[in-house]
Amino acid sequence: MKRRSRVPLYLLAAGTAVVVVAGLLGSLSRRDRPDAGEGSPPTPVVAPVSPGGAALADAARRYIPLADARPVMETLRGHLPGELRGQNDAAIESVWPDWVASRDAAIRARVQRGDEDSLVFFWYFGTSFTNLPPVTARNAPGLGGPEAAERMLQQRLDRLLDALSVPGADERVQFARSVVERRGISPSTPAGRAEARRYLGEIRARVVREYDEHQQALRSMQEQDSADALAGFATMYRERGLSSDTSVLAAFAVEQALSDLRAGGVLGDGAVRRAAVVGPGLDFANKDDGYDFYPVQTIQPFALADSLIRLGLASADDLAITTLDLSDRVNQHIESARRKARAGQGYVLHLPLDAVEAWNPELVAYWARAGDRIGRESQAIVPPSSAGRIRVRAVTIPPMRVLSVVPRDLNIVLERLDPPSGMRFDAIVATNILVYYDAFEQALALANIAAMLRPGGILLSNTPVPPTAGMKLSERFTTVSYSARQRDYLFWYTRQ
Repeated sequence: MKRRSRVPLYLLAAGTAVVVVAGLLGSLSRRDRPDAGEGSPPTPVVAPVSPGGAALADAARRYIPLADARPVMETLRGHLPGELRGQNDAAIESVWPDWVASRDAAIRARVQRGDEDSLVFFWYFGTSFTNLPPVTARNAPGLGGPEAAERMLQQRLDRLLDALSVPGADERVQFARSVVERRGISPSTPAGRAEARRYLGEIRARVVREYDEHQQALRSMQEQDSADALAGFATMYRERGLSSDTSVLAAFAVEQALSDLRAGGVLGDGAVRRAAVVGPGLDFANKDDGYDFYPVQTIQPFALADSLIRLGLASADDLAITTLDLSDRVNQHIESARRKARAGQGYVLHLPLDAVEAWNPELVAYWARAGDRIGRESQAIVPPSSAGRIRVRAVTIPPMRVLSVVPRDLNIVLERLDPPSGMRFDAIVATNILVYYDAFEQALALANIAAMLRPGGILLSNTPVPPTAGMKLSERFTTVSYSARQRDYLFWYTRQ
């Protein structure tokens, strides 16, 4: 794994998979089931998480205090929002509580726009509501060109609207219907179906427009010097909806970075007892492949525990993971898994991997072992033929490990937890999160993260942002290769 003393300009090529699929968008103008393990019926589990985890589960949540935000304002005067720009200290102190509350509401509203994005990719890729082939970047040429692909998309839309009218027990279809109903549309009536079609078309048009703007911004960055280009890339999605998609790729990147941290002596044996994942996400219909033949799931909290234990950075008996997310759907999903765990039911992770992509052998090796330190191999759901060539593994996470993951509702830009003395996090992971905010919001987020980390604690993020509020950005970082066309960078920050 290569390391460089500074961030290279070719970082602008990161996230290739998203660009490929978004390009396709622009050019084309299951059921839930019980634990898959064998054995006797589930036995109720009454087991607290580790003492550190219990303390963090009860930690108070509060907005960032103005005293902690002031150094950020001094450093980023040119990036302040209009309500705060040019104000004296007394004026800022007067408007600060209202500004924080209103900005919190505005950021949380972006979750709904992210849900709409997910619905578009569900339409393009989903196999749970139709046996028609997904329209992906890889198979679109085989459909007979753009016009034929567009016809296929309209046929898929017909099938999706059929499913929305009678959603049944499919969790994804139920969610898709809820997104449509939030607009006051009832897809069960002829008039509502027509309105739902128009609404989905509007969402798609927005996604295409945002992709075009993204491409234009990338071209502009290529003409700038390295520092300006990097700053632009780091905030590229600041106006987009907050999507909750995730995949095994991010988990692989985090393990690679943790391995480098251990090799470099930054983290040692048993260094992590309390860890947090900012924006753990849900594997609903991501922007690369959108697999949906298995139940909705969250991957990163369990994958992080698995990696920490495998690398000797944490003990299996004394590790608590806290998830920090502002999405009610994500938090409710994890809380539901905890309720089932208390009744003795494990959590089944499905780990799909495209069998056509020429993946980095290290990624394939990670995929083959992921979960082996925290769970056991299970029978995976067989993907439908329409999903293409896929390799799938399933791992059942035991109830005790599920209970060690505690969800907390938190907007990382404006909120923090106040852990008891000596109970701060040892490590925090925030992948594909900070890129959705502007420079000022990123700096506030780092201030909140710093407040929750112990001195010497580590933040891992794939977004390079100027360190503030006691956070130091390491000169080294981890370069992660997924395949010849996909790579990422994990940056190391240390709490001073």
